[in-house]
Amino acid sequence: MRVASLVVLIIIFAPFGQVLAEDDDGSAPVFVNDVMKSYSRTVQTAFERVSDMEMYDEDSLDEVNSWLVVTGMAIEDHHNSEAKPDDSEPVAVLKGSYIWTFDDPGTAVEVLTKSLEKGEIESFSPLIEKVFSPKFEPNDPYFDDQWHLYNSGQTSGVAGEDANVMGVWDSFNGSGVVISVIDDGVEHSHPDLSDNYVSVHSYDWCGDDSDPDPNSSDGHGTAVAGVAAGTGNNSIGVTGAAFGASIAGHRLIACGFSDSTGADALSYHNGGIDIYSNSWGPFDSGDILDGPGPITIAAIEDSVYNGRSGLGNIYTWAAGNGLDADDNSNYDGYSNSRYSIAVAAITHYGEQSWYSEPGANILVTAHSNGGSPNYEGITTTDITGNGGYDGGDVTHDFGGTSSATPLVSGVIALVLEANPDLTWRDVQNILVHSSRKNDANDSSWNVNGAGHDVSHKFGFGAVDAGAAVSLALNWSSSGVETNASFGPYTPNLDIDNGPSTWTEFNLSVPVDLRLESVDIFVDITHDARGELDIVLQSPSGHESWLAEEHTDNNADYSNWRFGTVQHWDESSQGDWTLKVRDSVSGSNSGTVDSWEVIFHGVGNVTDFDGDGWPDYNDEDDDNDGWNDTAEQSCLTDPLDNSS
Repeated sequence: MRVASLVVLIIIFAPFGQVLAEDDDGSAPVFVNDVMKSYSRTVQTAFERVSDMEMYDEDSLDEVNSWLVVTGMAIEDHHNSEAKPDDSEPVAVLKGSYIWTFDDPGTAVEVLTKSLEKGEIESFSPLIEKVFSPKFEPNDPYFDDQWHLYNSGQTSGVAGEDANVMGVWDSFNGSGVVISVIDDGVEHSHPDLSDNYVSVHSYDWCGDDSDPDPNSSDGHGTAVAGVAAGTGNNSIGVTGAAFGASIAGHRLIACGFSDSTGADALSYHNGGIDIYSNSWGPFDSGDILDGPGPITIAAIEDSVYNGRSGLGNIYTWAAGNGLDADDNSNYDGYSNSRYSIAVAAITHYGEQSWYSEPGANILVTAHSNGGSPNYEGITTTDITGNGGYDGGDVTHDFGGTSSATPLVSGVIALVLEANPDLTWRDVQNILVHSSRKNDANDSSWNVNGAGHDVSHKFGFGAVDAGAAVSLALNWSSSGVETNASFGPYTPNLDIDNGPSTWTEFNLSVPVDLRLESVDIFVDITHDARGELDIVLQSPSGHESWLAEEHTDNNADYSNWRFGTVQHWDESSQGDWTLKVRDSVSGSNSGTVDSWEVIFHGVGNVTDFDGDGWPDYNDEDDDNDGWNDTAEQSCLTDPLDNSS
């Protein structure tokens, strides 16, 4: 076993922020060369990933007109730079970042490289339109049919295996809460959706207009909207989990879209929208490692800290449907974000659906299609007429984590109506503490160091509207968020070959936070990254499996961020271990080039002099130039810079 031991330095930082300096006389901006340092580590890492030109096909780059550029130059000076862009637009959520446009895209890489080498810019990356897929709902063979809302055993499943919404409806139905369905469009004229539809918060990003009506063949978003907030008690079709909530429709994944467009959609009207429901992501093939770009990450960060009048927007995300391809939700940078509530899927028996991906990032699970011996789908709204899935106003065979996710969005709408003052972190905490342990005999269940039952398949269990609303009504606060960063460390250490040996990196953490989530950043060189197992072990011994051996012959985990919620409410204090194993004997070896861990939670971490170093790890707490030990020996106060 190879072990790397570290002497730890810690930085405590605010969630995010950007700063540019100005001359003392208030004239033109000073040329700043470290704009990147003002961004969060997640944004920084995203920049590192997307600015690697070797990731892209050369012919594709020659056709890219728009480029994301980080620079401290004043915008009026951009055209005079070495690159001479034809247009420059600031990125609102990333101060110091701009979108540069070139009329002649064929020379963009060359001139941007010169500008970078000259020190005029810090980073450049192409804004390429990506094509995404709706989370696949399996293509296998009205209120009584909606067993996911009330399961009496009518489908020969397990009675009571549902979202437990019936009791909540006596008091709450989601009224006053807006759910944004970001998808391939929403048929807002549908008789079971029209009463809840709000056009003012809706948009078509593919057609660049305010009408997100889908093509007749694109029924995914319409089905999603029905699960979350189809109009109830109107004698028509189906009812949604939050049948009194408002629906904003967004047509996004019906076309390819850039980082900038995705950011706009995912932060659109974040003062009026409460929940962004996302049943889409990168293709679930097991060999794709992809996530949001810097602009989208920054837009989501801004929304969770400033949206909803500072309470923060809620993001739900489908965990993925690639289980049969050994895919893992942690290979999806959208669903593994700590700002996302990643949702897995279970059947009418309460068991893992055959397609539902595992992952250390999964917070909860919810009901969807599947089941053996009796298969059962989800009944929801469909495109009217001959379009959609079943050629009618209703489909009985919707499913996938695509359906589980809006069910959770609907439950959250009930929670927010019950307590509108909840923050985004309150909502996550409520789900953790109210979800129900389903399929109790499944081997994936473990008890973490805080006593929570938690599973890589199910997160903290099946969403329970009754329990969540009851907890929300009496909820006070999740406490003030604290973040502690360790690293990055650059061991450049070879990974031992073969399944019997782990390469380990030890981390002694002196700070005591009550954890919520943990981010792990790795840069690993390996010819076939699917051969690697990557595990984070906490002081309690509880393990987060971040990556597991699977068929993926693509190279490297390049500046990749894994997320885990497995250690919720554990203490950060103690000895942590990052473990990496090449599980294939005789295969190509690799190296761990760098790694970093960021803990997110609640704790009393003081920084008296505000220099970014916590007092317990700051040799000069009052920043007066005298070491604390020396001050104590001289009987002066190490927390008083005048003594």
